[in-house]
Amino acid sequence: MTKTIILACVGGLTTSMLVERINETIHKDQLDYSFYSVGITGINNLKNIDVLLLSPQLAYLEEKAKANLSVPVGVISDSDFELMQGEAVLRQAETLMGVSHE
Repeated sequence: MTKTIILACVGGLTTSMLVERINETIHKDQLDYSFYSVGITGINNLKNIDVLLLSPQLAYLEEKAKANLSVPVGVISDSDFELMQGEAVLRQAETLMGVSHE
């Protein structure tokens, strides 16, 4: 069953390159994940997702998102975000979902 991972940022645009890097890792490792980015306004409308990752700019929303969503929520580190470390961000999502990566 496909796991859906959402990456939220202020406008949804700054994460497009990071999502591309993450999708490269998903394809390379043949993982059954869907990975999307949404802007800050899309957070309230999320349904049927497995994990929500917030960009560093949205770290202040972490507790509110955890209270409103019944899925794991995490904040991407500044360095992973700035350096577009797609694989590291994907591993963070997997850890939040309880998926071990051999």
